[in-house]
Amino acid sequence: MRMFSSPRQVIRAVLVAQVAMAAIIIGADLIRAPGAAAPGMFAPPAQGPSVRPYRPDLRPGQPGTPGAPAMRPMPERLEFTESDDAITLTGQIAPGDADRFAAWIDETRPQASRVSLDSSGGSVSDALAIGRTIRAASWATRVDNGAVCLSACPYLLAAGTERRVEQGGIVGVHQHYFGQNTILPAFMAINDLQRAQASVIDFLSDMGVDLRIMSYALRTPPEDINILDPALMRDLRLTTDSG
Repeated sequence: MRMFSSPRQVIRAVLVAQVAMAAIIIGADLIRAPGAAAPGMFAPPAQGPSVRPYRPDLRPGQPGTPGAPAMRPMPERLEFTESDDAITLTGQIAPGDADRFAAWIDETRPQASRVSLDSSGGSVSDALAIGRTIRAASWATRVDNGAVCLSACPYLLAAGTERRVEQGGIVGVHQHYFGQNTILPAFMAINDLQRAQASVIDFLSDMGVDLRIMSYALRTPPEDINILDPALMRDLRLTTDSG
């Protein structure tokens, strides 16, 4: 498939995609029913297909732990912890998590210099708000070995002043779902999507990420996830260093 070579082409593709994405808002249920994950879902990028089924409710088992299950439940909303020099964000990004994160920072006053991510994504608006909080604090971001950063989570990764994905960390993008599954007139759904996508484009531009990343997201349906390999993440400036 031909890649987009300029921000103008990316933005044009975003607008063209709105009609199809509006259909998602009108009736789609983007979270798959519980069940066994597809083989290779959490395989490192070099060992699995680039496009895989998306399971926001699961994450890999702890690496290097004898007898650990292949998958573990992903918390339904972000959990915030601090240890050593890192803040760890774990879980799906639920509506309201940006406010919860800001309140947690005010309460704990973390002394960390980086944010470690293990999230399957979720609320895009909350991810963008958390990302701006991360950038305002001048924290670095990292996806550790065995962790995932999928869907809206790469916006948290993009917010770091330095951005690293360890070998065995998995980062993936796809088409986003904005808002709740409600029945809306098509023109209203499209207008809302255009405004939401504009906020994403503005955010990526502010973070210094190549807008070509949107092409990988737009061509991947929301029930799948497009895994980005280390070289591509460097090329798109999503990472400043990749393990």
